[in-house]
Amino acid sequence: MKRQTGAVGGERCIIRSGTVIYEDAVLGNDIQTAHNVVIREGVRIGDGCAFGSGCDLQMGARLGRNVRLQIRVVISENAELGNDIFIAPGVVFTGGRFMTGALEAAGRMSYEEAAALERGNWDKPSVVVADDVRIGANSVILAGVRLGKGCVVGAGSVVWKDVPAGLARGRPVYFIEDSSEPAAAETAALRQVHNDRNS
Repeated sequence: MKRQTGAVGGERCIIRSGTVIYEDAVLGNDIQTAHNVVIREGVRIGDGCAFGSGCDLQMGARLGRNVRLQIRVVISENAELGNDIFIAPGVVFTGGRFMTGALEAAGRMSYEEAAALERGNWDKPSVVVADDVRIGANSVILAGVRLGKGCVVGAGSVVWKDVPAGLARGRPVYFIEDSSEPAAAETAALRQVHNDRNS
């Protein structure tokens, strides 16, 4: 029988009631959870991260340092998040695009057929989020998407394609390139503050 290893927690962590941490999860130092957070097996969390009530980090997700998840955020299986990221309440990352689970369970689709339909979304990180990204409330980030360094996703967006550095918003998402746009100007100002602080 295989020996179970349990989860590993760093120093100075605050884990509040109702939080469930599965085996083989590794938490860095100074992690804080609110109530009822779920951290699934194989999750890796960097130092200084904080999770609001009801967050769900699915199997194999990887988070860098200082990732801030507000209430009811879902991070999909095998997602990769960089450092210094803010994700507002109710954001959902999907692990796939074709919702094949019920068809597989009913025997109407094989795993191989589902994986082929997903075109590799299950064989690589489901979603990749670079450093310094901010995602507005109730946005949905579909599997296969990469969010570029420092990009800002407006609240309520549905992100189905990659977003470079800059500002994106809408259903479906579109990238704002016009620098006269007030939100884009705000993003540029915030990016300049960040660059000045780190130079």
